[in-house]
Amino acid sequence: MVNIHKRQMNKEWKRRAGRPIIAGITAGMLMVYGVIGVLPSQAHAEASDVSIRNWYSYQRITVPELKPSWTAKVDNYLNMNETYVGVNAIAEEGKVFTFAGSKLIALDATTGKRLWTYGKDLTPYITYRSGILYGLTIDHKPYSLNAKTGKAKWQSGTSTWIDTYNRTEALIPTVDTLYVIKGSTTFALDIQSGKLRWEADEPLGEGNGTEYLRESNGVVLRTFFVQGALTSLQLNAYDKKTGKKLWGHFGQGEAIQIKDGLVYSADYYSSMLENDESSPERKWKVNVYNLKTGVLKGSQEYKWTMPGNPPYVNGYGGIFSNKDKLYILQGDKIAEYSLTSNKPGPAPLRTFQRPYGENMLWLGITQERLIFKNGNTGELTGIKLANGQEVQWHGDAPVSQIDVYGKGMYRAQRNGTLLVLNMMSGQSVFRVPTGGDLHNTTLKTNGMIIIQAEGKLLGVKLPASLN
Repeated sequence: MVNIHKRQMNKEWKRRAGRPIIAGITAGMLMVYGVIGVLPSQAHAEASDVSIRNWYSYQRITVPELKPSWTAKVDNYLNMNETYVGVNAIAEEGKVFTFAGSKLIALDATTGKRLWTYGKDLTPYITYRSGILYGLTIDHKPYSLNAKTGKAKWQSGTSTWIDTYNRTEALIPTVDTLYVIKGSTTFALDIQSGKLRWEADEPLGEGNGTEYLRESNGVVLRTFFVQGALTSLQLNAYDKKTGKKLWGHFGQGEAIQIKDGLVYSADYYSSMLENDESSPERKWKVNVYNLKTGVLKGSQEYKWTMPGNPPYVNGYGGIFSNKDKLYILQGDKIAEYSLTSNKPGPAPLRTFQRPYGENMLWLGITQERLIFKNGNTGELTGIKLANGQEVQWHGDAPVSQIDVYGKGMYRAQRNGTLLVLNMMSGQSVFRVPTGGDLHNTTLKTNGMIIIQAEGKLLGVKLPASLN
């Protein structure tokens, strides 16, 4: 049949030779098979008006995969107020303490077995000190429990609730006092009874306080965000027994060190006022105050010159102390100074090259490394204090959470895995499938890590090399 139709088509072609050809090959083929009908318009795939890919491929890292020893369902931190993400679970004494059904529960870190349950409708905040747990009821009354048995020691009659505004909140237990921070207000409770000793607010903070609190020699230090010509930090000192404000200094940050009754604090405000993009000269000033009176006892200036040509960008970065050394980020360098030297106009003991990259945030110092975070990707980069060498820790997917314990770096990734690296060598050790995307803090106790993965905990036994 097909051959016959082809011969008929050839005769028709010869008869119409010299005339305009109207039908194309497609129509000719339809005629061959005896199909009669109207041809459809040519089809096109519809193109999107905007198409943006928000990921890029990583090279897959091949490492052993460890299975969790146990899994437990718990309250999902993604459904909590952001204030409590990161403080909703802790691991201590070979146990994990977290919330399920708005109740506080204790799990054996090795087996995942539930050991006890406490309370109901609790605020998902828990902390620990010396065998005792501290938390908040739904109406923000502090309570304490025996961590081993789950039995209540006390519940305070004082509510630390301020208002519905999302403020800084922290529980800080010390030897004899439980401090509760709520914005610019500080509550001090007796650690044994939960009885309120005092309450103090910094009105200039207007509810804006940091989590910083430090005790020293009968004095409590706190910092606040205070409005001035420019918003800056303010350092306050309170009497530990009464809560009376002893002194406050606008523009001063938290104590770099406290030594011999003196407080060393960086002056943040002056650096902002002196920031001139036409001049390459920069300096940090560290002021020294009497701890009890707040009287200025001296100052030390650390100066440097920005490289290049104007306009000179800010040039100010972090300032950290580590042991008896002071580290200052100075443009593209990190300078190390002696904290014990009183010599005016000190020169750096040595300098390190700052890691290359935009939006690199200095987090501090750990494992004898200066640690920087890329604010765009969340990746970490380190500078070895021993030789200034830059080190990086790579994964194979975008990161959602990184935690470091000793030489172990626990990298929770947005592909449903946790990749574990040796921080000292940079080598990947193993991975764990989590099924999570936005992970919370990875916990560690008694040779186990506990992964928080969107409504569940996964317990994983660590190899001896990271234990």
